Amino acid sequence: MRRGTAVTVGAAVVVVVASATVAVTTVVPEDDRAVAAPGKAASASATPSSGGGAPKRTADGRPTAPVVRGDLTERRTFAGTLGHGTPKDLLGSGSGTLTGLPDYGQVVHRDEALYWRDERPVRAMHGAVPLWRPLERGLRGTDVAQLNRNLAALGYDVAQDDRFGTRTAAAVRQWQRDRGFAVTGRLTANDIAFVDGDVRVAEPKATVGSPASGPLYGYTSTTRTVTVPIDELAAGSFPVGSTVSVGFSGSTEHVDGTVRSVGADPSSDDGGLVVEIDLRAAVPSGVAEAAGVDVQVEGETRKGVLSVPVGALLAARGDGYAVDRVRASGETERVPVEVGFAADGRVEVSGGVHEGDRVVVPS
Repeated sequence: MRRGTAVTVGAAVVVVVASATVAVTTVVPEDDRAVAAPGKAASASATPSSGGGAPKRTADGRPTAPVVRGDLTERRTFAGTLGHGTPKDLLGSGSGTLTGLPDYGQVVHRDEALYWRDERPVRAMHGAVPLWRPLERGLRGTDVAQLNRNLAALGYDVAQDDRFGTRTAAAVRQWQRDRGFAVTGRLTANDIAFVDGDVRVAEPKATVGSPASGPLYGYTSTTRTVTVPIDELAAGSFPVGSTVSVGFSGSTEHVDGTVRSVGADPSSDDGGLVVEIDLRAAVPSGVAEAAGVDVQVEGETRKGVLSVPVGALLAARGDGYAVDRVRASGETERVPVEVGFAADGRVEVSGGVHEGDRVVVPS
């Protein structure tokens, strides 16, 4: 068998391994067969060949299936959890005492309080670069550009550049007046903090009454996210930006997702990884907040191959395999086949069969 598939003849067992999912099909010599492992049929269409025309059941009533030509795609399933992603620490960097925190699960939007320092709110501004210095007139930089974008989003008249000029200073003073702050035209870590967009409050890291500096609480994105723990061998199945299919416990619906990141799993002690996936559509109604999910990814694809259901295989003498091909009369003949790639409960075959032939399968 090819990559991802192993065939063992002893008790004559065919094992189809797909990373986190293992499907097992038992194949017994001669006429004793077991049902193939469940799985979606490979995408393929059957056109009768010159050997076609065989009935859907043999003369003695056994069911049959066509030999088809099409694509076989390996599908791997991984277990994950619905949530909001791995929390990041909100770091307080101002002075004073922590006097208040938002509630767990609360969403903090732009210009809302991330926490309270000396009973004064430190407000959220959106940006990837943290506030590493006081912002005042005459400065330039990415942090100033972030401030200007936030002030513009709040309706203030500022230039869309990276300069803290006259218009920015006037906008900051007006923003301070509107919120009852001292009007200085200057902003520090006691006034604002930059975070990655709207954030959802996670677990607390500090308590009210402690210094308003260091880790205060964890926060996540507001986007519903699927988290999947994996090992290094499975990392290649999750290219960043690739599409996966997500199924939910308690629902028959599936939603497409996009792989956002693959990184170290902070909860793993053995160097494990964690995949974070952003959902492209709403979570189906009735799904629990932290529901379990199954994430399906596509692996190797073999195009335009002949295939039969795995359960059609018989162990022939030696190390070979055979199938029972059905004649037009309903009688069967045993023919040897070479086996190749296996996926989705089907196996690539060549040798004794043609497209459109029918072979005996388990009932």
